Amino acid sequence: MNLEIKEIRDLFPVTKNWIYFYNGGITACPKPVGNAMRAFLKKWEDNGRDAWPPAFDDFLELKNAFGRLIGADGSRIAITESTTAAINLVAGLVRPQKEQNVVVTELEYMSDTYPWIISHPAQVRFIPENNGRIIEDEIPQFVDENTAVLSVSAVAVGSGYRADLKKVHQATSPIHIPLLVDGAQAVGVMPLNINDPEIDFLVCTANKWLFGPAGVGFLYVGDRFIQADPPNAGWLAAANRRDWDLQHPVLYEDAMRFQCGMPNLIGAVGSLAGIRLIEEIGVDVIQGRIEQLTTYLIEQLELLKMEIWTPKEKSKRAGIVFFKHPAAKELYQTLQSHQIYTGNFLGGIRLDVHVFNTTEEIDKMLDVIKAFVLKA
Repeated sequence: MNLEIKEIRDLFPVTKNWIYFYNGGITACPKPVGNAMRAFLKKWEDNGRDAWPPAFDDFLELKNAFGRLIGADGSRIAITESTTAAINLVAGLVRPQKEQNVVVTELEYMSDTYPWIISHPAQVRFIPENNGRIIEDEIPQFVDENTAVLSVSAVAVGSGYRADLKKVHQATSPIHIPLLVDGAQAVGVMPLNINDPEIDFLVCTANKWLFGPAGVGFLYVGDRFIQADPPNAGWLAAANRRDWDLQHPVLYEDAMRFQCGMPNLIGAVGSLAGIRLIEEIGVDVIQGRIEQLTTYLIEQLELLKMEIWTPKEKSKRAGIVFFKHPAAKELYQTLQSHQIYTGNFLGGIRLDVHVFNTTEEIDKMLDVIKAFVLKA
């Protein structure tokens, strides 16, 4: 279904209160998501446990819906509570040893590095960033036969750099290094297929570009690890759980073996509604509009002589535009005072435009930035 921009904006109440450019941080809640979650709560209030079976069906369907976004079968998807939880689950499956190493990049978020640094004995190697980018051709210098896993974000959380995953995969495939891709800033913004190139793990969260609530994350598990022993176990992982056999669990053959206990059902209901909205609008439509808006935004920021950290090439970015400023914190506060929501970290301002944003909103923000620069 093709929705006009006004119809899309009408689905986002936030547009009445804010110019909202923080969609890669905490998504704005669309009406269908809020309505689905409120309906679940009402049914739970009125009927108790009777609300749970259909919500559990939504939990199972959520696996299929997320799988469709990344070209995977739903049986390969485990639902977690966050990207961080998904990465920790990967770490428990890979189980890096003291003599091994884990390779990450300097463009990652703490979620992508702390699980390896804090909870596992392997050496953690960092591929250096180069003006907000990584040089994929340099990755072979950092990996070897003792590399337990290579972890890279499809789109960097800071600069918005979009990695060339085919080149990343080329660095891992000759020596069969497991590849972990953090898709939190990519899934829903652009087409991403775990089969091209073939990825071992992909992690993501619902509460960024997928229009979902916090408390829901996703893990895709490839062939190499789909039947691995889960690092944590619970009743939901057992295919024979209805037998009430306390001593002989028979684990599922697919990613259900990595589910432990009762899932976040209200989160699953909301997350499914968010992905269904993305499917209704169309990822290609979303990508096209975001590309149009980010191109315009970069062009206008260049006219203001801002130090843009995000690549200008369309193929090297997705939904994030980041620029640095010596008074970034004060600029952020000024934007907030004008009901303009952005990100503020790494000495700059991050702007995450989504399908419901407009060039008029960008122009209003640019006027505030111009006034701030002149005043300074």
